[in-house]
Amino acid sequence: MPNRRYHIHVICAANDQLLVLDRLAIFFQSLAFLTYDVSSQLPQAAFYGRQCIDACDFSLVVIGETYGATHKNGVSQLHLSYLSAKAKLKPMLILIKTLPEGTVITRQLQDFTRTVEQQASHVYYYSDSTDINQLLSYAFNDLLERYSAIGWVRAETVKPPLTSTSKTASGIPAAALPSINTTSPNRLFSPNRLFSDKAQSLSTPSNDRDQDTQHDDNLTTQLNLDDSFSFQYNAQAYEGGNLSDVTMTLSFSWSEILQALIKIPAAFSSYGLQSCINRLIVTKAERDIKKIMPNVHAVSRCQIHQKDVIRLQKLLVAANWIQLTASGGRSSQELWKLTFYAKNLFENYLNQA
Repeated sequence: MPNRRYHIHVICAANDQLLVLDRLAIFFQSLAFLTYDVSSQLPQAAFYGRQCIDACDFSLVVIGETYGATHKNGVSQLHLSYLSAKAKLKPMLILIKTLPEGTVITRQLQDFTRTVEQQASHVYYYSDSTDINQLLSYAFNDLLERYSAIGWVRAETVKPPLTSTSKTASGIPAAALPSINTTSPNRLFSPNRLFSDKAQSLSTPSNDRDQDTQHDDNLTTQLNLDDSFSFQYNAQAYEGGNLSDVTMTLSFSWSEILQALIKIPAAFSSYGLQSCINRLIVTKAERDIKKIMPNVHAVSRCQIHQKDVIRLQKLLVAANWIQLTASGGRSSQELWKLTFYAKNLFENYLNQA
């Protein structure tokens, strides 16, 4: 049995391709620990999927014969997990089933499969007659060559820091103490530790974690369109020939923010997101500033605070409203776009209006 193992999260539709999932379990038995998406009927399904994706070394997408049951937002867990793995830039192995000609599939599955095929650089197709073991052997080796991951190392392979004959200060033989690796950066494997330290920190919040990050990690994947996002902005107010710098607080409903995001071009940077909110501010800034400065005759240079732009971006990613595009390689060149979920949410909002 290999000493090193990886954590792979399997992104799949519940109750679909069960035989293939069993074959995955057998193939990776000595190579990796697998976690799977769970039914979207469970209230914590989306959050659980995000936790697993945050912690995993690799993600493995299985697209079969169904799109899967959808959440209240109209998107399946299969789709949500794929968007999350893309946003986290997780190395991805994609398996798509080739269906017999004439097979009737839903429009959602067609659109989702087409999106994955367009965005992925490596896709592996299979059918009922495919030798899955042979396919996985080739695909996984190729994945390991293209991406590096630390994985886990079995605890018994780590040399103890003390010899078996030496004793500690308390007189207890060193052999009786658990071995501790003080030199290797590899994580240790034990049967009770299937997640990395990162996943443990997600499930058990630490006092040392930043409050904003802790708040974002505990979000569900749905933002209530009637709720508001509050932030601070700076503006310049002209009054009697004098120029004043003003700092104000403003709130927009998530429906207003979504409506503004829909108007942004297909791909946008963080600066593009900031400019979008700045344009929203202009519509209300002059009215609010005149309440405290009645003689103001003009307002300009309305800009949301940078810390609030970062907070907004985190919330949009956590809610699966935006995702990184394929060209967003380096952080200085990150490009974002609206997700299928956000567009679908907006369409539903218009239909209900």
